[in-house]
Amino acid sequence: MVTPMAQVLSRASQRLAWGEMLACKVLIVLFTVVLVVNVTLRYGFNSPLYYAEELAVYILIWMAFLAISVSLHENTQIRLTLLTDALPERAGRAVVLVMDGLAAVMLAVILVHAVTWIQSPSVEFELAITLGIGKKPFFAIIPLFCATGLFHLVTRLVQPAVAPQEAE
Repeated sequence: MVTPMAQVLSRASQRLAWGEMLACKVLIVLFTVVLVVNVTLRYGFNSPLYYAEELAVYILIWMAFLAISVSLHENTQIRLTLLTDALPERAGRAVVLVMDGLAAVMLAVILVHAVTWIQSPSVEFELAITLGIGKKPFFAIIPLFCATGLFHLVTRLVQPAVAPQEAE
């Protein structure tokens, strides 16, 4: 039986994952535009955007973290299943739950440290050289990823175990 809290969390996780995927789509378009404009200006007008490569790297980093968070929502990470496949079904599920719990704990610990780090004075002085702005907005993906990934994992952990015949 699915509790009302589990349903609310599940819907919120689905909406969050939808928003993350939308952000990835916007970022891939932005990435493409930046690189196409840069190539056009470089080879067509001999005047490249000097900040294009750095911006492209930050866009790719943001996309990677957002996509990993979506994979946590969809439970599509790559797993080594040698142990869980060898165990009886209930024991295998228990091992997966323990691993998800450990991943949630690790994300929570990293989140605490990432928030502390991003609020530290040293981050204020970090500059994206070619962009001429602080790196704080680019670094913000780390605590954001930890928070969204943690939310997806917690949501998955509170869902009741679905029997194989129910899943089909």
